[in-house]
Amino acid sequence: MNMLRGDIKKVICLLFSNLDFYFEKNGFKRRKNGLIYVRKIGETVQKIEIVFFSNPSYYRGVIAHIYPHIQIYFPKINNTAQAFANHLIPQNWINEFTIRQPIQVYSKSKDFLLKNSQHYEPLENEILSFFEEYTMPLLDNLTRDKDYLTVYESNDKRIVWDDYQHLYVASAYVNECKFKEAYQIIENRFNKPGLQEKYKDVFSFFEHIDNI
Repeated sequence: MNMLRGDIKKVICLLFSNLDFYFEKNGFKRRKNGLIYVRKIGETVQKIEIVFFSNPSYYRGVIAHIYPHIQIYFPKINNTAQAFANHLIPQNWINEFTIRQPIQVYSKSKDFLLKNSQHYEPLENEILSFFEEYTMPLLDNLTRDKDYLTVYESNDKRIVWDDYQHLYVASAYVNECKFKEAYQIIENRFNKPGLQEKYKDVFSFFEHIDNI
């Protein structure tokens, strides 16, 4: 018999209460019955959300597939992006985060699977090890606006560089008064058949910005 989602959440909260020491050591805080860790560091607000799928049909005998996400918000970058991409990025996104993605993207680690509601120490260790090796180093690399450009320029594979990210990267260059670099990002990414019409207002913005 499947467990109710509310009961599963209670188990996951207990599991992560055993890991709170690690997140607190790194400046993150979590509400007692919540599954979101938050910290303000440098020029960012960073969140770790413990997303989970209860009683997943794609796994037999599994109570929950735990699928954490990171969320990083650079307010200045997002504010600039609103000047030219407000119609392209959902409003609740542009007001809340610059980057949001699963922590295990591009990694070869196995899924975090909760199989027992009482004995889950091995899973705790798996999750902690992953955060120590992969997630926290990435978050620590992204605490200032300039870090975001550094990560982009190094073609860091830990980030999903989708269309939204390219809009934000262009915004970050604008904030650095690097208008030519910003325009080049837009030109390389969106000057393609099928995309030019969708992004015409973005092109117009950069074609008229000073000093290009």
